[in-house]
Amino acid sequence: MNYVFYDLETSGKEPCWDQILQVAAILVDKNFNVLDQFELRSKLKPGLVPSAYALKVNHSTFKNVIENNNSHFEMICKLEDKFKAWSPAYFIGYNNIAFDEEFLRNSFFKSLKDPYLTSLNRNKRSDLLGLLRTSDLFFPDKIKIPRNKETNRKVFKLDRICPENGIEHFAHDALGDVEATIEIAKRIEKKLPMMWKTCLICSEKSNVLEFLRKNRIVFFSETFFGKTMGFGGCYLANHPIYKYPIVFDLNFNPEEFIDLSIKDLKETFSLGQKFIRTIKYNKNPILLTLEQIESSSYFEKDRLNEYKKKSYLLDSNSTFKEKVIEFLMDLAQEKKINEENEGSQEDIMAEESLYKGGFPSFNDLKTKQEFLTANWQERYDLCQKFTDKRLSYFGWRLIYEEFPEALPANTKREIHDKIKFQLCSLNKEKWNTLNDFNKEIENIEKEDKTSSEYDIVEELKRIRIYLNKLYV
Repeated sequence: MNYVFYDLETSGKEPCWDQILQVAAILVDKNFNVLDQFELRSKLKPGLVPSAYALKVNHSTFKNVIENNNSHFEMICKLEDKFKAWSPAYFIGYNNIAFDEEFLRNSFFKSLKDPYLTSLNRNKRSDLLGLLRTSDLFFPDKIKIPRNKETNRKVFKLDRICPENGIEHFAHDALGDVEATIEIAKRIEKKLPMMWKTCLICSEKSNVLEFLRKNRIVFFSETFFGKTMGFGGCYLANHPIYKYPIVFDLNFNPEEFIDLSIKDLKETFSLGQKFIRTIKYNKNPILLTLEQIESSSYFEKDRLNEYKKKSYLLDSNSTFKEKVIEFLMDLAQEKKINEENEGSQEDIMAEESLYKGGFPSFNDLKTKQEFLTANWQERYDLCQKFTDKRLSYFGWRLIYEEFPEALPANTKREIHDKIKFQLCSLNKEKWNTLNDFNKEIENIEKEDKTSSEYDIVEELKRIRIYLNKLYV
């Protein structure tokens, strides 16, 4: 199967509220020979204020984000077509599962497309950041990782790792980041072939579950506040509600927990003894076997022998597994009740509802397909057919952004007034406001007075004038 390396540059950090400004992707075979590539930019969507900091970082100009001929929707359509043409494949990036994938999914969702393109129809997802952190933890110095001079902590930013490993890199440009990511992948595949193979195996949920069932002990890493730590775990079951795999953390002694009641297990866990850990099986966890970890110096031999004894004890105690499932179910139900009592669902807006509003019905899926093949005049009527009101809203917004003439005057005015109200808010909002944009420009002006910064500030001010004319 081929690899698709891709990267996005965005208008900010929030996938529910910001947008993709630039996408680049390169299709390679298993030997990293380039088969095809794709790069595209889009202008700002109507109704969106970007982060000035983000535009500064990704080198955006007035010409890029205002005068660009590609609308966001047009770019998303072309991106979907290209990714479908390249499928099935491994979709790989650098911090892509936590960041780029969320932007992709939300962009597809709000464009009335399938949000899960990169994980369905035999497609798989891998993330080099997680692979690099785990590889460096268990097999250090194979890939050079720089350190922060002040804290002495290792720094996994792409623009810092590349020069350490002799890789040319035009940072914070989508195509430059893709090319750099491919070079890092080549080095991992060459110097740590076992880790590269493991990354590919664990790029699919079913493979992760099979791995856990076959191996009594698995080893993995987790990163907390920039610090990566290694764990040995024994697979117990899948979570009764959320379905992700749960493992017993072998740093704990199972003898202290096996005979506890469900109530005591729940209380002990809730008070901070996290003897149960979760495996995010849909996010490319890097899992290693006991045999693989024995070639690492991270765990001492005596500690591994202790892990073996603990795992045998856990494996033979089905009652303990049942009690763990029970207390986890109790905690999940309590969480649901608390959310309902607090009315948390009332605050969720359509843009934030990708994972919270359920899947579309068969009829709505059919209407989505009709919408995407219809002309703009027909699309307004199709929006009335959706039973899921989120989809109606996204359809109206797409018409407003792409062909507002197709909207009735009162609907167009209603959408515009809502946008204006949101963007002109002086409060701290979930989305970027004009006030936020102004303050960020002022801060950038104060931070640096160099000529290059002056040019950036002038570009940002031109964008500000344009946005003010639209919404103030």
